[in-house]
Amino acid sequence: MVVSNVDRIRSVLRQRIVMGELGAGTHLNELTLSREFGVSRVPVREAIRALESEGLVDSKLYSGSRVSDLAAEDAADLFDIREEIERSTARKAARRAPRAGEEADEEWAATRAEITEILAEGDGALAENHTERLVGLNMRFHQAVATLAGSTVLKVLLLTISGSIERLYVADAAQRSRKSWPEHQAIIDAIDAGDDLAAGNAMAGHVRRSKRSYFRGLPKEPEAQ
Repeated sequence: MVVSNVDRIRSVLRQRIVMGELGAGTHLNELTLSREFGVSRVPVREAIRALESEGLVDSKLYSGSRVSDLAAEDAADLFDIREEIERSTARKAARRAPRAGEEADEEWAATRAEITEILAEGDGALAENHTERLVGLNMRFHQAVATLAGSTVLKVLLLTISGSIERLYVADAAQRSRKSWPEHQAIIDAIDAGDDLAAGNAMAGHVRRSKRSYFRGLPKEPEAQ
């Protein structure tokens, strides 16, 4: 598959932002980036706009484009929104799970097989202490659950905030990943069982625990004198 310059540039910049190589407030200079990627400024501009739609970049007239700052209040809102979206994806996925004796449809079977591979790869990354590999695997798991749900709306909503979710995951990976990764198995077990309430609760609890861990890891503000 041929990857367009826009997609190539967006992918590289997205990775740099998510992994913290480009910190909040970093200016994205179109001319500098066009020289780095060997393209005109047009695909760079389009890539930046795509990142802006994910909430990873802020662009303002006359001051250009900068990596967005994920303030604590915004992070809290993001976790709360994510909890509701993903509770719904898990519940819908469980309702669509094939019952005993039923044959799964082709899309379901393929996505469920992909989830098995994702979980195995994540287990391997944990065993080898390569927690950085869990960033992409974590998002792939959650997007795969959204695919199992069969809701285009929920999948698009999750994709829209996926970049910011990954930034939060990276910020807390060292503290949380060893506990959070195994929680995925409980979620998929409830989905496989067709228990929509248990699946939704497992997913919501997973997100809430991630939220608590993230905020515990933030630097404490100095007390007023």
